[in-house]
Amino acid sequence: MNGVDLPLEGDSTSIDQREALRQSIEEDKAELLDAVGELKTAVQHQFQLRERIGENPVPWLVGGLLLGLWFGTRHY
Repeated sequence: MNGVDLPLEGDSTSIDQREALRQSIEEDKAELLDAVGELKTAVQHQFQLRERIGENPVPWLVGGLLLGLWFGTRHY
């Protein structure tokens, strides 16, 4: 199965190999959870609109003004 051949039950090397495999899986799971947490933090930081506007408000003000003018001059 998946290229991993485990010996039959009762073999001492089998138990050691299974325990090593179990530990490896647990370590990989912990690393994956850490990576997902870091990614979540990075994405949340990227999309915090209030902070982005506060850091550089001039382009947002100009964009809002132009958008308002465009909507205000549209004729239906």
